[in-house]
Amino acid sequence: MDAETRQIFETGTTESPAAPHTVTAGKLSAVIDNGALRRIAFGPVEVMRQIDFPVRDENWATLPPRVISENLEKASDGFRYERRFEVADGALSCRVVFEAHEDGTVLATGEAEAARDFVTNRTGFTLLHPIYGVAGFPVTVTTPDGERLNETMPEAISPAQPIKNIAGLKFDIHGVALEIGFKGDVFEMEDQRNWSDASYKTYSRPLVEPFAYEISAGTCVRQQIRLAVSGTVDAEAAAAPSAIRVGPPLTERLPDMLLAVENDWLPTERETAILAAARLDRLLLRTTPSSATGDIETAARLLANTGGSLDLEIVLDGDKPAGGQLHRVASACRSHTVQPQHVIALPSAYLASYQPTGRWPGGLTLLEASQATRDAFPDARIGCGMLTNFTEFNRCRPKDDEAHFITHGNAATVHAADDWSVAQTLETLPDIFASARGIAGDRGYRLGLTAIGMRTNPYGSAVSLNPDQKRMTMATWDPRARALFGAAWAIGALAKTEGFGIEAIALAAPAGPFGVLSRFGEVARPWYDDHPEALVYPIFHALRFVAGGRQRCRVVGAPPELSVVAFVTATATRLVIANVTPEPQQIRLGESGQAAILDTSSFEAAVTDPEWFDHSCKPLRSKSLDLDPWAILFVEQAK
Repeated sequence: MDAETRQIFETGTTESPAAPHTVTAGKLSAVIDNGALRRIAFGPVEVMRQIDFPVRDENWATLPPRVISENLEKASDGFRYERRFEVADGALSCRVVFEAHEDGTVLATGEAEAARDFVTNRTGFTLLHPIYGVAGFPVTVTTPDGERLNETMPEAISPAQPIKNIAGLKFDIHGVALEIGFKGDVFEMEDQRNWSDASYKTYSRPLVEPFAYEISAGTCVRQQIRLAVSGTVDAEAAAAPSAIRVGPPLTERLPDMLLAVENDWLPTERETAILAAARLDRLLLRTTPSSATGDIETAARLLANTGGSLDLEIVLDGDKPAGGQLHRVASACRSHTVQPQHVIALPSAYLASYQPTGRWPGGLTLLEASQATRDAFPDARIGCGMLTNFTEFNRCRPKDDEAHFITHGNAATVHAADDWSVAQTLETLPDIFASARGIAGDRGYRLGLTAIGMRTNPYGSAVSLNPDQKRMTMATWDPRARALFGAAWAIGALAKTEGFGIEAIALAAPAGPFGVLSRFGEVARPWYDDHPEALVYPIFHALRFVAGGRQRCRVVGAPPELSVVAFVTATATRLVIANVTPEPQQIRLGESGQAAILDTSSFEAAVTDPEWFDHSCKPLRSKSLDLDPWAILFVEQAK
């Protein structure tokens, strides 16, 4: 297998990211990756997750840079890295320099000069702070006028900026002192866990300022960040991997596997048979009063062939009364003998995001929509919440005490789209689920579409177009969705639901940008377009394996590099292990049974055979295995 094919199987794209460079300065270490300084550590302690200089357009999408020059100088006492790039066909030229010294100082300098008037939502440094060792701990804030304030970093996810008016920050992270100074603008901090980023972000320009804004032709924006790190640390001893095994049953059930559905994502008759055989027959249909007749008619045909269930997400016209709109949808359901089990309705204005202190939409309210939904669908469980990200849910918390469940979705590429950042979003999901569960109280908790790509853009007028299928923020069509990466990420997200009583989750759709079924679409699909015999994507097998899950089981001995789910079905105990890293991982198993590995060597067999696991599983011959990047091990033990 050549390197390009391997990359397509792993990540879905032919785009090859630049190789990262590890750099050191005394006890400091870091990685230079795509122009950003990442994983800044003092000994084994991560003190800063990333320093970068992004340029974002008026829809908050990060503009891809055209690199003009790049230079890295390494010395015995530190390093210096300089990168020059431009965006928007030369409209803005940027220069970024990182310098580090063995005394524990890091200096970051960024410049951006406009060749013509340039409209942006953000141009300048962003700093990402780690969660571990920071959440819930003290921080000292220095304001631009020199005042020092003692604050505490939020443990529950903050809907608004936890810290504003920043000229300096001081942390103690596991005994390592970190002091940060900012020049060139006033900075503030947001809790990026709202968007599933595994970080807090310090950035400029303050959000109270108008957006978008213009950098006038000939103007140069200049910023400087200084880090001072000190402390005494010991190197961590490498521990031998523990054996992964299935522990006792839990009281918690595995969430139901939903498929998010819009009209264009519905399967053909042949595809429906594939889904039915895989028990992927629970639909979460998004519709509107004007499109409901056709949408529900199509969904009803699918359900007639699968015997599955239907949930509804209804987007209303906020300028019209809710009752008439919802009764139109309910009438369409009755006409096709469909009984929705779970229903949420909200005005279309709430597909957009608003600052907690900003101006919220007028017209139809969320509470009015919820009350009218109860009248129109008296036999269904009625939900409240948002159809976008946890961010919007957290900023506009449900006020309907009579609702049966809460809901929200998630997109993993709001702020960054590289593999490392997307995989790292899994680290934050437990914080999101804990915060949402705290808001939900005794109500149920059901997750809408939870995926890598972005279904709609709450932060701008549109999602990003991605015809070349690169790693791009805020794009609906993300190439990793149809690769091993997407399947491993889905298992990772499912693993993180443990302990939060989540009833259901939509990790994919039947077809389209989030599909489990291979189909020619709006974008070029490397390898797949030349192999029409491919019927499914790797994520199909991940969801098929867990779709019959009942009771969860405790997982014992799983390292953080692996995402592991254990559960029982009507006939077996199952264990699924996903490598959610770009490096091979050695695993030890404390279990036996029938097993199959979904990786680059089995990729072609898997995507051409919807029953690949049944046809490929064999008795485990060894309890010590190497799991390739983004690979998944499936294990089944008959009862």
